[in-house]
Amino acid sequence: MPQSHARRRELQAEQTRRDIVQAARRLFVARGYARTSMADIAREAGVAIQTIYASVGPKQSFLRELNQLIDQEAGVAEIVEALAATGDPHEKLRLAVRATRQVVERAGDLVSAVHAGAGTDPEMAAILEEGRRRHREGMEDLARGLETAGALREGMTAERAAQTIAVLSSNEVYFQLTRQFGMAFDEAEVWILSTLGPLVLVPSPPRRGL
Repeated sequence: MPQSHARRRELQAEQTRRDIVQAARRLFVARGYARTSMADIAREAGVAIQTIYASVGPKQSFLRELNQLIDQEAGVAEIVEALAATGDPHEKLRLAVRATRQVVERAGDLVSAVHAGAGTDPEMAAILEEGRRRHREGMEDLARGLETAGALREGMTAERAAQTIAVLSSNEVYFQLTRQFGMAFDEAEVWILSTLGPLVLVPSPPRRGL
């Protein structure tokens, strides 16, 4: 059955919104948030300014979109599902480290733009802090689950485990390892995991030979 006219209009509106958000993304990366005007976004997206207000809202509305866009590009929802599905503490830690890797690997240009703008733009600073808060809270949830499962090494509290995981799996550490030290993402991920595992988890039992 052919799509109804209303449904076609709905799909067109959704596509227009995506196009506008992607246009804003490109400009924020190239120029920064503060130096990008609504007129700039309209020209980049090929729409009228009024269309932006109707579809997304005022310029501040794009700030709410940034963390969501980063999560979408990084596939964070799929990582969260995988975390909920596994009971293996080492796999949970691997997935947590992989989540940040995918953020930096797939949306690093946008994350860098947020970091760069945060020093001078209070609105971008708020977006950066929101991202950091969500990262900390995610690691706190992970650490509490590891503690409940008896997976934390002796003397390691859930609070300290959360702090340790949050720091070593942060965007900043991935940026330093890959951009300053020249590691490939695979190498950086292995380094973070091999550092984190012994710090927070009960050692895995040695494998027996066949």
